[in-house]
Amino acid sequence: MCQKGRQMYTKIHTQKDVLRERYLYQSELTPLGFPKLLPVHAALSGLNAVSFCEAVKEKNPKKALCHFFIDDARFEPLWNQPQKYLPMLENFKYVCAPDFSFYDSMPKVMQLHQVYRSRALAWWLFMNGCNVIPTVGWGNAETFDFCFEGLPEESTLAISTNGCFTDQGKECYRQGFKEMCSRLHPTEILVVGRPIDVDADVKITYQESFGQQLTRKLRG
Repeated sequence: MCQKGRQMYTKIHTQKDVLRERYLYQSELTPLGFPKLLPVHAALSGLNAVSFCEAVKEKNPKKALCHFFIDDARFEPLWNQPQKYLPMLENFKYVCAPDFSFYDSMPKVMQLHQVYRSRALAWWLFMNGCNVIPTVGWGNAETFDFCFEGLPEESTLAISTNGCFTDQGKECYRQGFKEMCSRLHPTEILVVGRPIDVDADVKITYQESFGQQLTRKLRG
C-alpha cells in the first residue's frame, strides 16, 4: 500500500498502546506526523448519504456513504473503540474520514490534535478494509499551513457547509475551498450540506446534511 522504499510507521511506545499508535500502522507520515492518505476516485452517483449517528439504521449500506459531519460527541466513541464500529462501517460503499472539529479560537496544539485524529482514524479505517473518502476542514488562513497536510492530490474529497452561512462563514468557506483546490487539485468534491457558490473548475456533488434530512422528515 505504501510505495517501496518509503519508511512506514510500525512503532508502539506505550504499554497497551494507550497512545493508539496502532492507528498509524504502516502509514507514511508527513513532517507534522499526520499519516498520508491515499487518493480515491469515488463513484458518488446514486448514493445515499448517511450520518454516523444514523448508520446502524441504514438497510442498504452498499448503496450509501457514511459521513461524520455531525456533532463530535456523536462519534467520539469511534476514536476510543473503532473496532466496535468496523463491522457496520465496512458495509458502506464509502466512508468519509471522521471530521473532528477545530475552531480558530482554539490553541494551535488543539487544532493540530483534531486534524491528527481525523487523519489517523481515516488511515486505520482504510487499513481495515473501508473505502475512505478523505475529509477536508479548515478555519482562517492561519490554519492553511496544516489543515491540508496528509491529504492526497487528485482525489475525491469530502467537505461540509455546516455552520458556514454567516457572511464571515461564507467568506471563510470560499477562501478555504480555493486554497484546497490550489493545493490538492481534487477530481471531485462531495459537499454535505446546503450549497455555497464557489469559483472553481471542479465537479461538485451535493448531499443533504443530517440536519437537512431531519428537517425534511419533520416537515413530511
